[in-house]
Amino acid sequence: MDKIIKITQSAAEYLKKAIEEGQNTGVRIDIVSGGCSGMTYEVNFVKEANPSDVIQHEDGFNVFIAAKAVMFVNEMILDFAKTPMGCNLIFENPNAKSRCSCGKSFSTDSSPCCSGKCCS
Repeated sequence: MDKIIKITQSAAEYLKKAIEEGQNTGVRIDIVSGGCSGMTYEVNFVKEANPSDVIQHEDGFNVFIAAKAVMFVNEMILDFAKTPMGCNLIFENPNAKSRCSCGKSFSTDSSPCCSGKCCS
């Protein structure tokens, strides 16, 4: 079975380390209403999946994807980058029709993105 979310090597290394340090078993990815574009990613390190989560097994950790989020994150690439400004997960989502310039919120319809007021 193909993976719902493709995780880059740098993201996998970051997630695995953060999961181990927090004594968790995985990372949970969900989509919630909010942000300047309408929907935002919610990423939490957790000890167990919710009963309805879709479980994606990675090398050394699990990704728990909220069932309602699957259609929004299918074929998304999750990356990680260290910059002088800090460390960030980067969501490259082919399902997003528009997104905020901060990269933390998106829309799946053709509504315009934020007008310079980005989420923090």
